[in-house]
Amino acid sequence: MKKQQIKKLVVVIILLAAAGIIGGTIKINYDQQGFTADIIYSAEQEPAFIIDDKGEVVETTEFDGENIPTIDEVDGGLFEDETSGVSVVEGDYDDLGWSETYNVSSPEAFKNDTFGKCIRANNKWGAQCVSLARVFWWSYANRDVSTCGTGMAKGMMNCAEQNAGNDFVVYWADSKGKIQAGDWLVFDGGQYGHVGMALGPVINGYVALLGENQGGRACEGGGAATNIINININNLIGFYRPKAYIKPEPKPTPTPTPAPAPVEDKCSKRTVVKGDTLGKIMKECRGKITWGKAMNEYAQGWYSLKFKKYLTVYDGWNSKNGVGLFAGDVIEYRGDK
Repeated sequence: MKKQQIKKLVVVIILLAAAGIIGGTIKINYDQQGFTADIIYSAEQEPAFIIDDKGEVVETTEFDGENIPTIDEVDGGLFEDETSGVSVVEGDYDDLGWSETYNVSSPEAFKNDTFGKCIRANNKWGAQCVSLARVFWWSYANRDVSTCGTGMAKGMMNCAEQNAGNDFVVYWADSKGKIQAGDWLVFDGGQYGHVGMALGPVINGYVALLGENQGGRACEGGGAATNIINININNLIGFYRPKAYIKPEPKPTPTPTPAPAPVEDKCSKRTVVKGDTLGKIMKECRGKITWGKAMNEYAQGWYSLKFKKYLTVYDGWNSKNGVGLFAGDVIEYRGDK
């Protein structure tokens, strides 16, 4: 039967044994457009929650004129380097000889730079989900991503330490509540699994995902263009967080330290306490007690501010209307008379 007569979804068995890295038999879904994902759509449409250019979470059902479908599972296609024929490539980006890079300054920038494009990333099977991950790793970490010899997206977590290197932090499914925009999520499910970049947090069990071969427009050579879906995280294996996207922990608001109470100059103004005498005050403020005229003049310089305003301690000693020293009074020294 001629290739032109092959109908969609013919099952092909391919043996991958390139460079001694990949072995075993892999079952692949193939149609006239190349490898296309098997997608299970949700019975109910859920709104997607994405981070906008202001860093705010917004609820939406479409982006750039395209609907964002709610999807329970994606089974993506195969990844195999077109030049080397292997699904694991060692070496830095510059060594690989490609020039296909994208803006990774922020998740928002990467989304805007790749949305709607057919990005092959030198993948023999076209615009597959790992192709998009591959150009992110090239652009961000200057090196390749690995499917750990499987050619499948879900294989990316089999060698998490290698893929993370010093550029990413690895999380597993039990940390799904921490997912934020910019995280690269790796899913199980189906034969190949799926991978894409989160565009927001998990809400109601779904997360907005930027990816290829997940229902976008068909691409020449296989796969589908980058689009956004709202995917169920039940099949999540784990995820990679670029360290450049790690949000700093909010600094705790410091508790204001109350200003120290002003030190009272007890030789200018003081609150009288029980046991105070003018002799004690004179010794404290002048270093010695001088009785007689000097004591009287000193007493005339201390004024009551509370009990008998504007009258002096001396007045209290010599007048029925005056106040001497009484606990609780506030007295102020204004100089000897």
